[in-house]
Amino acid sequence: MKNFEGDSVEHLVRFADDFVILSKEWVNPDRVRAILDVLGLEFNKKKTYFGTAAKGFEFIGFYFQEIVDEKGLESNIKIIPTEGSIEKVIESIESIKGAEKTNFEDKNENIAPDRFIKSIYKVVDPWVNYYKHTEYAAGLEKIEQTINKKIQDFI
Repeated sequence: MKNFEGDSVEHLVRFADDFVILSKEWVNPDRVRAILDVLGLEFNKKKTYFGTAAKGFEFIGFYFQEIVDEKGLESNIKIIPTEGSIEKVIESIESIKGAEKTNFEDKNENIAPDRFIKSIYKVVDPWVNYYKHTEYAAGLEKIEQTINKKIQDFI
């Protein structure tokens, strides 16, 4: 997409069939629709958002928001995991079997502590790797609380 002078003013970020158009100028949604029509594509109404980075937006599990300094001269983009992605990993941790009160007399019923811990790491490690370039501390704190409760229930 180009402005009236013919200069490109937008950046297209694509992941599989999802995309974001970033621009310093307002992009007319009808203009984007027209381009998609030519390509035989259409917007997913549930996933489509037209707005500013200052209001924030979600994309592929990340939440992006423009943060402007106190003087209004500089801005940065804050990137954090979405609440949905945090909830999904918490649900995965909570669904791990073996956290019932252990009775090691019947080894088929309960798993060994090391296997239990490894099963938690199999859920958490990929999440941490995916979000390692973000400000994920708040999300990790919630996840850590879930892990601690799960381990406490195991003991």
